[in-house]
Amino acid sequence: MATLTLDALSTLLRQLYVASRCGDVEQYQRRALRIIAEQIAFDAAWWGRGSFGRGMHDVHCSHTFRLPADIADRLNLSDPDNIVAQRVVSDPGRAHYFGLQELRSQPSTAALTEHMGIEQSICVADVDAALGVSGFVSLVRRNATPRFSARDLKTLERLAPHLAAGLEMALADELAAQRNPERTVLLATDTLGLLRVGEPATAETLQLEWPGWTGPQLPKPLVERIVARQREFLGRHLHATIRWIGDRAFVSMRRRELRDMLTRRERDVANAFAAGQSYREVAELLGLSPATVRHHLRSVYVKLGVTDKASFAMRLGSQTSSTG
Repeated sequence: MATLTLDALSTLLRQLYVASRCGDVEQYQRRALRIIAEQIAFDAAWWGRGSFGRGMHDVHCSHTFRLPADIADRLNLSDPDNIVAQRVVSDPGRAHYFGLQELRSQPSTAALTEHMGIEQSICVADVDAALGVSGFVSLVRRNATPRFSARDLKTLERLAPHLAAGLEMALADELAAQRNPERTVLLATDTLGLLRVGEPATAETLQLEWPGWTGPQLPKPLVERIVARQREFLGRHLHATIRWIGDRAFVSMRRRELRDMLTRRERDVANAFAAGQSYREVAELLGLSPATVRHHLRSVYVKLGVTDKASFAMRLGSQTSSTG
């Protein structure tokens, strides 16, 4: 069977990289394996990472696809005799075929193969010798026929570096989400509001305010603010802040909240007051009279729908500082 054409490979790689922007590592791996399944027929898969040394290969994280979830533990118990781990780690970057005879060539490997219910597999690994770690992707079939073809091996071999790169991207997105308690979504555009790149939830977030939006140009109200170099947008459902670096605009978006109704001066007063400063201290800090501070605070109380300082501080929290 013919190998992938350049156009087909390009389309496949684009699908994988789009899948990697889902913001969830396991979801990316599931999507990526389904994409691969359109090119290579397989019944199940095992995608993992481990360390190696002194004849051992210990798997530390596994994503199993239609396989028993405990296979990593079983492998680590019997690794010295695992022919698959030995071969792919010693010859990284190349896809290897393993038939039933090889898979059952040692008692421990045979037990693992029987537990997984497979009769043939292809596997490829990447190795970082300096760190002593490797990543691997293994595709398996539960029957001996049809046999994985040379095209199947070459396709997996070509895709393996991109699968690893996509995994790193998905991990980076998930890390960013962990450091983003407000669940803001970032995107970058040019000066005319044409989307350059966005985080995984970009379309979903924009559609909160503009159902049916598809791009590539941002919705008109955002474009108008980008062109006019205005810093904020406040809609019925969405709040956005905008900053510029050179000819690129960076937009940070999140769901609208009550605090977004505050003016900039009200936010400054509210932040200082929530931090425990007195009326007089807030007035001195901001160059206002105590009466003006009280006026702003009364307005903040009304907009936030609170009646006492404890509720005020709880509603405001530490979040208003991120909008200022």
